[in-house]
Amino acid sequence: MACALTTAALSGCSKGSSGDTSLNRMMRNLVGPSPKELVAWAFDPNDPDRRRMGVIGLSSKSWGLKEPYLKGYAALLKTDKNPLVRAAAARALGKAKDPNYAPAVTRALLDTNVNVRQDVATALDSVYDDTSAGPLRIRAASDVDQDVRAKACRALRHHRSIAVARTLVDCLSDKTFSVRHQAHTSLTDIVGEDLGYDAENWASVIVGTTLPPKSVPQKKPTWWERMRQKMHKPAARKPADPKESGPAKTMPKKT
Repeated sequence: MACALTTAALSGCSKGSSGDTSLNRMMRNLVGPSPKELVAWAFDPNDPDRRRMGVIGLSSKSWGLKEPYLKGYAALLKTDKNPLVRAAAARALGKAKDPNYAPAVTRALLDTNVNVRQDVATALDSVYDDTSAGPLRIRAASDVDQDVRAKACRALRHHRSIAVARTLVDCLSDKTFSVRHQAHTSLTDIVGEDLGYDAENWASVIVGTTLPPKSVPQKKPTWWERMRQKMHKPAARKPADPKESGPAKTMPKKT
């Protein structure tokens, strides 16, 4: 029986047989598309779905986060007409973390599609340069989408300047909590001090032309460390009570 199955499988794999197509299709489903197929998909001019899947597949490989693929992602981010493809290209460049592509990703903050701007703002938390701060400040303060504002606030944590701090303080008054939370977290990272969610508490920090020297926040002990300190703390000794000790015993004198 086993020999018959083996013979049938081998005969089905012969070139030109119908079994060849079925088996190849099954193997492709198991192992996924080949690198050559992914490249062909990523730059298929007729199918945006394939371009998106090709970019996602390529950027999931370590070799797909290097040249020449990065140039391809940057080109798709700039010129592709499909927003899902542009968003995938932005995510791919963010994963690569190559600062040479920070200007290309930063320019994409002007994209008219909100989903693309969300992924671009996320990418700018990983790949950025000095020119990224200005566009991120604009998006953090005025983008119509709350997720874009929140993600821009998070990405601003990499840019320590008085202008960035003032924008983040303004964002503490945003109507959406996720924006206020990210603004507060980035302010704490930049300043090195947690002054809370009230914008007035940060007034002394942003009053000058430059930020004060960054203070190093004290690390708070964990609950386990606090528990260990309590367990190893020596117990306080109570002073001896003479009433409880009874009458003092005197040793007999030696004769």
